[in-house]
Amino acid sequence: MGTFEFDNRRSASRRLLTTVWNLLTVLFLLMTCCAASATLAIYVDPYSSLNLFPPPTPIQPIQPPTLTPTPLQILPPTWTPSPTVTPIPTSTPTHTPTPTLTTTPTQTEAPTPTPLPPELVLYTLGPGSPKAMASTAFYPDFGCKWAGVAGQIFAANGEPVPLGSVVVLVGGTLNGERIELLSLSGMAPQYGPSGYEVVLGDIPIASQGSLYIQLFDPQGRPLTDRIYFETFGACEQNLVLINFVQK
Repeated sequence: MGTFEFDNRRSASRRLLTTVWNLLTVLFLLMTCCAASATLAIYVDPYSSLNLFPPPTPIQPIQPPTLTPTPLQILPPTWTPSPTVTPIPTSTPTHTPTPTLTTTPTQTEAPTPTPLPPELVLYTLGPGSPKAMASTAFYPDFGCKWAGVAGQIFAANGEPVPLGSVVVLVGGTLNGERIELLSLSGMAPQYGPSGYEVVLGDIPIASQGSLYIQLFDPQGRPLTDRIYFETFGACEQNLVLINFVQK
């Protein structure tokens, strides 16, 4: 009797132990399924509430603003008007014995320059200058259809100055027009080896102290002050001779 009870008790213990192990096995399987489900859910959505250690929230990339192309406006180049050169009428006769280098008549009176110091005045008027006479002595064919200023330029030893070594300027106002006329020594040999000539017009015109003559060197440095002279309206006085002598 004692052995039978012992065997029954041991059989009951085994059945209980087997039942416990079966329950634990089922519980383990259930936990495994739950863990697998949670793992899968976390894998699909790392930011799920099941994940106790979610990854940091990624920084959203900054999208630059969309640029809208602006049509390029091509501006026309700035047009700069070119100065219009208006030809200036001259009173040079049709048959000019010698050419005049420059003539610029205007209506504006130029300012009077400061007189040169005496030591810079290198030329003075020659004896008898200025002298009015008829141009027919040099141009018999022109008659009274010519007017001008002419003469010679001499060095201190009395010899004619070289060709082009002295510039002659006749300027001022004649017949209401501003003029500036140039010549060079030696350009009018009919008056002498160092002769010069400036044509004023094709008819004699009288003026009183409104015209001047001045000498310069080729570099533009003045050799005399402005020397004012008169012109006359008579045919017998249509040429004004003015000679210069170096001091």
